[in-house]
Amino acid sequence: MESSGSVGKKNHVVLETKSHKEIAREVHNVLYSRRTDLHDIVISQYMDGNAVFEDPLAYVQGHSNIIQQFYLLATVFPGITPEVHSVTECAAAGNHHLVIIDAIIRYRLPIRLLFFLRQEVEVRTISRFEFNEQKKIVRHEDIWSVKDIIENLPCIGWFYAEIVRKSTGFLSSQFVAGVKEAVKKWNEWDP
Repeated sequence: MESSGSVGKKNHVVLETKSHKEIAREVHNVLYSRRTDLHDIVISQYMDGNAVFEDPLAYVQGHSNIIQQFYLLATVFPGITPEVHSVTECAAAGNHHLVIIDAIIRYRLPIRLLFFLRQEVEVRTISRFEFNEQKKIVRHEDIWSVKDIIENLPCIGWFYAEIVRKSTGFLSSQFVAGVKEAVKKWNEWDP
């Protein structure tokens, strides 16, 4: 059995030999999978104890809360597949490094509503990993569009894209034209 000191040293060696990009990619691949057995391992190994995860729907801090977020994803969706398009790295303020992963993440829906509808929702996700001086992730932010998610949902997506958005555009244009006409009439009116 290894002592906790030797585990800490082994962990430090792993962090020293891997680049920021390699660490971010490994964390991304594990978190966006159904491998819940590895979530807590990569989070405790590569993330700072006070690390923050946020996306448009959630903001959590600390290992256990981040683990819970990704456990929820793996529980709700029977399949999660990331397709990474690019990984870029740059320096950030205060000796921090930033790694940005641009990916399409496919979430398989738990039930198929109709046989002719897609069973997957594709979400383009930009993941920003901020590393501190010790090569630990202090912030993981996912940026994605709610519009993309809605448009990918079976039936709802078509209704939203073809009816709701186009109707809203038409109605807002008509409203603006009406307001302009009312202002014009108001300015022309001479009591």
